[in-house]
Amino acid sequence: MFPASRTEAEPTVALARVALAVTSLFAMWLDPAEPAHYAELTYALHTVYVIYSVGIAALVWAHRGSGALPVLSHLIDIAAFSVFQFLTLGPSSPFFVYFIFSLFCAAIRWGWRATLWTAALVVSAYLAITLSMTRQAEPQEFEVNRAIIRTMYLLVSAALLVYLGRHEQRLRADIERLARWPAATGVEVEKVTDRLLEHAAEILGARRALVIWEAGEEPGVNLATWSTSGATLQRRSPQDVEHLLPVALERATFIAPGPIVMGTPVMVSSTAAPSAGEVLTLPPLLAPLQGAIGLSSAPFSSERVRGRAFFADLGPFGAEVIPLTDVVAREIGNSLEQLAVTLQLREIAASEERLRVSRDLHDGVLQSLTGIRLEIRSLASAIASDPAPGRERLIALERALAIEQRELRLFIEALGPSRARREPRQASQLQGRLESLRERMALEWKTPVTLRVATDTSDVPQPLVEATRLMVHEAVVNALKHADPSRVAVTVERVDSHLRIVVADDGHGFPFRGRYDHAALEHMSAAPRSLLERVSAMGGELAIDSTDAGSRVEMMLKA
Repeated sequence: MFPASRTEAEPTVALARVALAVTSLFAMWLDPAEPAHYAELTYALHTVYVIYSVGIAALVWAHRGSGALPVLSHLIDIAAFSVFQFLTLGPSSPFFVYFIFSLFCAAIRWGWRATLWTAALVVSAYLAITLSMTRQAEPQEFEVNRAIIRTMYLLVSAALLVYLGRHEQRLRADIERLARWPAATGVEVEKVTDRLLEHAAEILGARRALVIWEAGEEPGVNLATWSTSGATLQRRSPQDVEHLLPVALERATFIAPGPIVMGTPVMVSSTAAPSAGEVLTLPPLLAPLQGAIGLSSAPFSSERVRGRAFFADLGPFGAEVIPLTDVVAREIGNSLEQLAVTLQLREIAASEERLRVSRDLHDGVLQSLTGIRLEIRSLASAIASDPAPGRERLIALERALAIEQRELRLFIEALGPSRARREPRQASQLQGRLESLRERMALEWKTPVTLRVATDTSDVPQPLVEATRLMVHEAVVNALKHADPSRVAVTVERVDSHLRIVVADDGHGFPFRGRYDHAALEHMSAAPRSLLERVSAMGGELAIDSTDAGSRVEMMLKA
């Protein structure tokens, strides 16, 4: 019959029932003349009802009114109240308040629908008792006027409780919609603001919404409008929002209950109760609100975003619209703040990605092309004096260019949109990728490069494989370009949970002498800055040993 019971109300109902039963019993003892008929029976039944009330209260406090107990006790109460009414002069009974009590119990337990059902049941019982009393009671004992008045009392009480129940249900729905506030996610600002304004308008029951805000140091303001027919988002000049509202309304929440026209009177609520006396002008920026019926507006401000929200075509509303507008505007501001942060983080991520790509190109393809260019220059000089060895050197250069072309193609594929759909490369390719790199550098630089990759690196993840290849390439090229070695040795092995990469050469070393760890290298101008940044980005450690007999570059990366 009724909606689900609100078990949190049962302890209150149980205590009120005990208090009402004990008070009624005390009233009967204090004034034995009421009721005049069936006094002993009524007294006995009230005593039983007091015991029943205490028992129900104990049961409720033990189990919090779970199961069918609330409905069952409610029906028993109405039946008992009807009996008490009948035994105590019916319509003129001093215990008429029992019926009002049953209406309140229905309202706080189940809401307005249960109040309607209870009102129908109680009024029917009261009318049945009244009709029965007209046939049994003496004329002097039956008061028609009192019966009519009390029937009206029941109807008015029920109507008020139904209204309060509907009001509570509406507030509860608003709170639930606030709890379901949409997340400000996505890269399309128009769709995000459309979703936010639609949800906000639904909470306030508005058919139009307009939000003006500025974010950070952006050179302009944003204007978003929403209505049942569509939404728009515009960028406007800061001059457009100057003198948007009168000074008294700039930081206040206000409402306007009537039609929105030039000079509409508003009620302001900044810190205390709403006060009248201000009027709303309509600059061109607020033209979408022209002609609306009912308006509320509140400002919002956060670390990066500040602005104001307007909600129009509210229809009938109560005093709760003022704090509700404040809360909704604040949520809009928080969402726009989140959106601004998200967009800023995306820009930072895109910038970092561009830096990574440029660093990879610099340390990979561009360095290789530099080596090939130098080899071609050397070849041109050699051919001028002795063309015999030119053919072999050209074939070697062609092989180096083919290897570089393959590496560049792999690099482009890694950046493409299909990378998420491809199966990740197996870690066993670490040996192959480094071997290809070694061969290419040997062809480009005409210097022996040896490579040893330990067999326990078979589970190295693919991102680390690519990072290792680039780091080895940069470290080897640095040695070949600046140290003039006769040979370079590369060792890759696993040490506990780390991958250790060592690049050693027999050249003349770095400009400094001794061993320097990662922290010391960060403060040195002579350190290989690009390699140091790449290792740091991977969360690794770089160390360099530099002597007159050569250098040793050691990189430790988390595997």
